[in-house]
Amino acid sequence: MNVIIPIFNSMAPVFILIFVGWVSVALKIVDKAAKKICSILVTNFVFPALLFNETYRAKPSEIFNGKWMLAFSLAVCSMWLSGYLINKFLLKKDNSASAMQALLCSFPNMGGMGIPFLALLIGMSSALSVAIANVIVACSVIPVTIFLLELGNQESNPAKNNLFRIIGRAIIKSFKKPMVSAVMLGLTLSITGISQHLPKFVISTFAIAANSCNFVSLFAVGVAIYGIRITITKSLTTNLLIKLLLNPLIAWSLVLIFNLRGAHAEEMIFLLSMPTATTATILAYQWGIEEYEASSIYLVSTIISIITLPLLLWLMENFIPGIKI
Repeated sequence: MNVIIPIFNSMAPVFILIFVGWVSVALKIVDKAAKKICSILVTNFVFPALLFNETYRAKPSEIFNGKWMLAFSLAVCSMWLSGYLINKFLLKKDNSASAMQALLCSFPNMGGMGIPFLALLIGMSSALSVAIANVIVACSVIPVTIFLLELGNQESNPAKNNLFRIIGRAIIKSFKKPMVSAVMLGLTLSITGISQHLPKFVISTFAIAANSCNFVSLFAVGVAIYGIRITITKSLTTNLLIKLLLNPLIAWSLVLIFNLRGAHAEEMIFLLSMPTATTATILAYQWGIEEYEASSIYLVSTIISIITLPLLLWLMENFIPGIKI
């Protein structure tokens, strides 16, 4: 019960808010078209606000937190690269679809589930690790994914098929995306110390937007999955194996390589083993790429996490020093 109750408390709100979105369409409170509006709100406003909040408030010494940061960075990049290569060469998907699937596999739900879950198991001190992890994801796999999606858009335009022009425009558009620019701005303010002098009304404005991220994201997923039936395909099965089996192995291996113990090991393994992030699913809707599989992998990984998270906790308690329930 000591394991089940914290997991239920952290996961129940996720399912409830998704169900609220789903039942809103079923009862015709909102139309299916609300998916697009919610997607725009998440990718262009509330999630960038959340990322900005987490980066500008952190001290540079906390953001660049040595061994843990390096281990987490290597893990999440390895997960993304593994997902991309498997989708590209084994499943024969194009660059855009492979990049999106790689993001779906490597971007864990650290905000919606990671924060409440770790807060209950470890304490509020884990919030900083979640913030650092979000910064790493926002500075690595998200920009790379957006770049490849932009690259795919440029390549599809025969009037703009010059290689250097394609790459240049893709890079520029990537950095113009609110999710990327928000992190860059937050890091700049944190490193220069300007963040300490931000007016209160600016801080409050971003805080209000950031606080709505989880609800809007989960509601949008509920709206989007209405009427979708999960069909087991080779692609879905392969990506679920990457997400549920390969990724925890990568995380565990790097914990051992970097000799992480106690809460640091627990935070890293749990964060990287969380179900697919709502925001990653929203990005698939926003770009119109791998939408069906995004909904499927999100739902299945979230449901299966009811089993995988307690199992991981038991394994860590027995095989990693310093971890107690």
